[in-house]
Amino acid sequence: STPTPAILTTAVSDMETAYTNASQRTNTRGYNLRGGNIGGQTLTKGVYTFNTNINIYVDVTFSGGADDVFILQTTGELLQAASTKVILKGNAQAKNIFWQVADK
Repeated sequence: STPTPAILTTAVSDMETAYTNASQRTNTRGYNLRGGNIGGQTLTKGVYTFNTNINIYVDVTFSGGADDVFILQTTGELLQAASTKVILKGNAQAKNIFWQVADK
């Protein structure tokens, strides 16, 4: 279906709500994991906070259950190298991974 102004307005509002919600979550997994270089890591559910860029130069894995939520907050940028993958392990679901990026 063709997006209408009302549907687009709702989508933008939902995005803003999700961004604000993610930004207000309390850290549960430590600060600046590996200096922001999360490639090669297996992340489990929780809130990860960075005041550095988040760099994915090799594949990163999210491992958890179907209802587990992963939130990555950064005041920097999210940088992912070409040909790298975000891998889901166990029953982790992409819809439960939130990237709250304050920079670009």
